[in-house]
Amino acid sequence: MSANKNLVVYAFPHAGASANVYRPFCQLHQDKGTAVLHPVEIPGRGMLGREPEVTCLQTLAEKLADTLYSDFRHKQQQGIQCWATFGHSFGGVLSVAVTDVMHKKYGIKPVYSMVSGSVPPSEQDTDDLHLWSDESLLQKMREDQGTPNTVLNEPALARRYVAQLRCDFLVRSQFPSLRDLRVVQPLLLVAASDDPHVTEEQLQKWRQHTSERTSMIRVDGDHFAVYRHWPVIQQAMDTEASLRLAAENKMDSWSVFQ
Repeated sequence: MSANKNLVVYAFPHAGASANVYRPFCQLHQDKGTAVLHPVEIPGRGMLGREPEVTCLQTLAEKLADTLYSDFRHKQQQGIQCWATFGHSFGGVLSVAVTDVMHKKYGIKPVYSMVSGSVPPSEQDTDDLHLWSDESLLQKMREDQGTPNTVLNEPALARRYVAQLRCDFLVRSQFPSLRDLRVVQPLLLVAASDDPHVTEEQLQKWRQHTSERTSMIRVDGDHFAVYRHWPVIQQAMDTEASLRLAAENKMDSWSVFQ
């Protein structure tokens, strides 16, 4: 692991996706910046394809919290001392829920959580998307344009992605139970100019889910534009980490003179 890396960012995928959505950006982080990008795999898909799916939100959050804590302890031995999270859409709420479990269970908190294109729990409506037919879910995936047509046009792959999406929608239907969620880290909010699913006004409501500050990062494009603007996201990650590190060093220096 590079000596100049002092932060690991755990990246949570959007609904229906796997950790692979972040693989193209891992080398970018390895080559430059202060953060290592660590894609989070959801049980039942990708490298964890042999594991059973988890459809209970609380069980999933606890399982992922245990996995991330174990990984972070390992990375601490390699010289990385700080962690943060990134989550897009479905992954945004899930990532923040996991940080809450980690704080309560292990007493650790991230330096920040970056939440992209994600409706906060206080604004979540109940829906029945997990009960839709395979054909309806496949059509929704085509309309959302978040899954490559090469996948959707291959029947076997399409069925797998539809099953993953249904599982995530079932988990998402439980997000309203997090209406009172309040974490202890800053939230960096990412808004896309033409996002048909999440407005900037809705994103601002994340303010009530943290005891710390929130800030807004804006990109041009639709709901999945964040993946096309990753250098902007990476720069924001590095800037935030530098600000937090500088603040901590200032506090440490001040304490020496007390």
